[in-house]
Amino acid sequence: MAAMLDFSHRRPEIWPNLSAKIYQAHSVGEYTADVTEGTDIPGRGVWERVTYEWTDAVVKSVITDGNLFRAGGTFEFRVEPQGSGSRIHFSIDRKAKTFVARLVGALMQVSNGTPMKKSCYAVYGKPT
Repeated sequence: MAAMLDFSHRRPEIWPNLSAKIYQAHSVGEYTADVTEGTDIPGRGVWERVTYEWTDAVVKSVITDGNLFRAGGTFEFRVEPQGSGSRIHFSIDRKAKTFVARLVGALMQVSNGTPMKKSCYAVYGKPT
């Protein structure tokens, strides 16, 4: 949970798929954060302004603006204890604004979420 809720300047270091050029924390409260984050790819990059809300075991993000996905889309992490570690479940409910976004969504489905899993593995380590 600490990595998911670190909205400091270190966030792009913790999450290698985020660009330090794009990342900005607008406000961070006790159980909410308003941030802009994304990936710096050729062209205009992929960015979203997101409101994060969390409890002890759930982190939910809601898109408020962005260049690929419509406002209102969500991404949710659920953390459950498992043995001496944790198991993370995630769900995505986003609506594409553009053809490129539809391609990204199709890639996530075809790859069974591999890009997101790799990002989580970089942060938490690959499950054994």
